[in-house]
Amino acid sequence: MEKKNFVDLGISTALQTGLQKINITTPTAIQREMIPAILKGIDVIGQSETGSGKTFAYLLPLFQKIDLELKKTQIIILTPTHELAAQVHKQVELLSDISEIPVKSALIIGSASMTRQLEKLKQKPHIVVGSAGRILDLIQHKKITAHTVKTIVLDEGDRLLDHLNREAVKAVIKTTLKDRQLVVLSATIQQDAIQKAKEIMKTNVLEITKKQGTMPSGISHVYILAEKRQKFIVLRKILAGEKPTKAIIFLNNMENIAVMVDKLCYHGFKADGIYGKAYKTERQNALEKFRQGQINLLVSSDIGARGLDIEGITHVINIDIPEEPISYLHRAGRTGRQGQKGTVISIVTPYEVKWIHKYQKVWQISMEQKEMSFGNLTNITSKKNFVKKSEKKVKKFNKK
Repeated sequence: MEKKNFVDLGISTALQTGLQKINITTPTAIQREMIPAILKGIDVIGQSETGSGKTFAYLLPLFQKIDLELKKTQIIILTPTHELAAQVHKQVELLSDISEIPVKSALIIGSASMTRQLEKLKQKPHIVVGSAGRILDLIQHKKITAHTVKTIVLDEGDRLLDHLNREAVKAVIKTTLKDRQLVVLSATIQQDAIQKAKEIMKTNVLEITKKQGTMPSGISHVYILAEKRQKFIVLRKILAGEKPTKAIIFLNNMENIAVMVDKLCYHGFKADGIYGKAYKTERQNALEKFRQGQINLLVSSDIGARGLDIEGITHVINIDIPEEPISYLHRAGRTGRQGQKGTVISIVTPYEVKWIHKYQKVWQISMEQKEMSFGNLTNITSKKNFVKKSEKKVKKFNKK
């Protein structure tokens, strides 16, 4: 029998009533499977498409398990980026507010003020969210009590278990008691990451995974052919014609983001950028302006594609096409969330069309070729001639 509400899954009426305040009434597929397992204390590896409710899939049962009388850290949530950590922290605060359950959370990330974070830890938070390096440092300095931690969550676990992050993550886990619970989840998780997770988990592990991620339904995928030097002109036409409520514009090279933001602002668009080398406060300010609608264009490298959950994103525009199908999935997943419609537009050269064909095959999606005509995305009337003409222009340009 399918469990149709959160109480059926073992969640308290206080939490379910709180969820109703933000119009969440029915558990998603991943929530139906993960919530009972986490409540039982089972180690879980979970995979589900972007926008499917993974954060609440672990936060709801963990809220249920917190001992409010114990003024110690009981849950550590690790994330690969500061942006995702801040987002999860806000979800914890939201859940506490709407359910009126006094769960305290502290955001602990590198490059932020250590003094402020120490002040937060003095308030004895039940949940600590952040980066493995900074959290490990504070555990080693006895500012976070690790032996009281009941559960560790690896959000975007495939990234946290890669060669750059794995050792710091394992070091955090080793500071906790052996009977702690480990939850690993991601939109995409490959077999090697699953194996690495199992090496640090209990023998009784529940896998809620598929062979690969799935593209959310409700997203339209189109591409426009253009010479490389014409891509910004095409972008301006798209923005003028589509008038996106909120759009993320993706570039592969983070060094080009500031230039792109300057160009957009010069032409009268409200834009800002987010990328790895920007100062933390600059990234936070850009994201907050985007959330609040002060700007409607966010220029990003792939750091903005993982776990970023902002309401109302209507368009994703790829100025640079990613070479890996997983990167395309994560970029596309920023729109069309929670059943909403979304559009992904990729501006590609004739050479880059090979990746379009690759994405169609891997993700089983239709990607239509379009052009901007009189302010509208329209079908190509003579596709072969258009492609040949574009290829000739590119070859002529390359010979110069």
